[in-house]
Amino acid sequence: MISIEELKYLAEISKINLTNDEINKFPPQLNKTIEYIDILEELASDESINLDLHEINFDELRDDVVKKSDGQPIIKNLTEEGFLRGPKMK
Repeated sequence: MISIEELKYLAEISKINLTNDEINKFPPQLNKTIEYIDILEELASDESINLDLHEINFDELRDDVVKKSDGQPIIKNLTEEGFLRGPKMK
């Protein structure tokens, strides 16, 4: 379990400023996350479980196409958050 003192130390060396509310709220949340990771590690080490991972078929991806700019400013493709919007993937 992560104690409040450990959290304060981690925050200090990470240069993260935490409020008193955050210092009291985060240890239980972090402990639940660590418990979940422990469960995942246990499952990953269990040879009786077959993880069916599929490979990426690169034939299904669209080709990159270079196009000449029509002179329109790139700003028209920006989202409200300032991210650049590109074409949707198939």
